[in-house]
Amino acid sequence: MNDDQDQLAQALRTLAHREPVTPAPVPELVRRGRRARRTRAMAGSIAATALASAAVVVVLGTGGVSPAGTPMSTAPTASAPLTADGSLDARSVLLAAAETAAREPVTSGSYWYTRERTSQPVHYLPRREKIPFSATVASTQESWYASDKGAPSRTVTGQNAKVIFASPADETKWKHLGSPPLAQEKSSTNDYDVQLFHLIGNHRFTAQRLLELPTNKDRLESRLRRLFDEESRSDWWPAKPEFTEYVWSAAQDLLAGPISPGTRAALYRVLAELPAIKSLGEVTDPLGRTGIALSLTTADKGDGAGESRLIVDDDTAELLCREIRLQGQSAPSSQVTYEDMGWVSGLGERPGTN
Repeated sequence: MNDDQDQLAQALRTLAHREPVTPAPVPELVRRGRRARRTRAMAGSIAATALASAAVVVVLGTGGVSPAGTPMSTAPTASAPLTADGSLDARSVLLAAAETAAREPVTSGSYWYTRERTSQPVHYLPRREKIPFSATVASTQESWYASDKGAPSRTVTGQNAKVIFASPADETKWKHLGSPPLAQEKSSTNDYDVQLFHLIGNHRFTAQRLLELPTNKDRLESRLRRLFDEESRSDWWPAKPEFTEYVWSAAQDLLAGPISPGTRAALYRVLAELPAIKSLGEVTDPLGRTGIALSLTTADKGDGAGESRLIVDDDTAELLCREIRLQGQSAPSSQVTYEDMGWVSGLGERPGTN
């Protein structure tokens, strides 16, 4: 094997035996995986054959969702940590993201800023139980989460609102109803005298409390399990989720929030231990940015089976997008694209402008 193949095999063996990973190999492995996929597209299967040969010794745990409190199995299987298209499995991707996040510098500010573009189906009209047409509404929201207790917060909602009908016939049905408004007609600036919250389940966390979350994987997992155990079944519909779904849902909010690089790395390591999470390989988000799609399939508990996806930038470990896809649908039913986020020094400021 050449040097690249030797280093690739060593990195894969390291992941399989859960040994400490040095800062460079795993993220480099992801980048090499990306280059390898592009090479195969142009030059055939030679690189893929070499990559598979280098990886056959890898030992992985079994798949499937484990009950809360059950550790991931380390029983050997014949599979290597590669998906069908030759990209890395979810565990490898998440460990790579953890290493990348851990090397990021600690930053701070008076406000955590996010700008997100949300797209979701129209699901309500006044005085109508059922909507006779299909349409999607997209709009942008900016938020400023105060880090200091008692400091004001702000959101700007309804920016660049756009309605997209599934077909001309759907638009005609909407017009026959009198063209009721489906989206916020103009943006609205909303100032608050209290801090805005991020959520872990039904637990509310201010920006400051998020910064106090553990930076060690085991301690963070222990904290999440304690919060999970404190959740009341009556607060969930149609049923309280399993721990895997609970952590996955929390990660969607935390990865877009003001957690420290250490906590971000620990969270990725917690996710890496959840075998139900799958890697879908390299994709592009609605802004054309390249990332790795990770997915979790949820069973039908009365609200329909589906798939939740996170798109993570494998170079920076930043969350680019999250989306929900209902069973049997190729397009997302709802989608949140994170256009910008970071610390700023004042209310109304944006990253890179203060």
